[in-house]
Amino acid sequence: MSLQTLITGRACRLPGANDPQAFAESLFAGKDLVTEIPRERWSQSAFLHPQPGVRGKSYTFAAGVLDDLWSFDASVFSISAREASQMDPQQRILLQVVWEALEDAGLPPDRLAGQSVGVFVGASTMGYGTRLAHDPLTADAYLMTGNTLSLVSNRISHAFDLRGPSLTVDTACSSSLFALALAEQAMERGRLTLRLSQA
Repeated sequence: MSLQTLITGRACRLPGANDPQAFAESLFAGKDLVTEIPRERWSQSAFLHPQPGVRGKSYTFAAGVLDDLWSFDASVFSISAREASQMDPQQRILLQVVWEALEDAGLPPDRLAGQSVGVFVGASTMGYGTRLAHDPLTADAYLMTGNTLSLVSNRISHAFDLRGPSLTVDTACSSSLFALALAEQAMERGRLTLRLSQA
């Protein structure tokens, strides 16, 4: 079974590209999508130092930055606003991307409910939870479910009522490709009717 026959729907959130078409256009045009971390993310003056190698400081804020981390309609996924505020943006964005990929594939989400659909996600960092931990007053009962790596994939399975394997893989920089390889193996063994994976 070739990878090409497995892909039925696509969606993405990438720096400078919120859908596959925009990403392809940028890629083929040779655009540099590295920009600068927005000043509202944190106080740049507190971390800026002109000399490289100074501990706890940065001499550049160049990065690949997603355009919008905060536009999320929690009600679509039956999530309260209170719970959504404690969710790592990775969880919010992946829910939206899965929804868009299913739309692209022509698969109504309710048709997948209760089916053996696997979710394989590569993820490595929990920066949002770390940031929340600096202010204990912002934390509540949803902090754990909103900021645990295993729940990045489990959130998708729960939201769409998917009954196949649901796992988050952390192999650092290769996490997404490793998750994709695991999803392919599960399909080839006939253990899934469909799989959702991040690559």
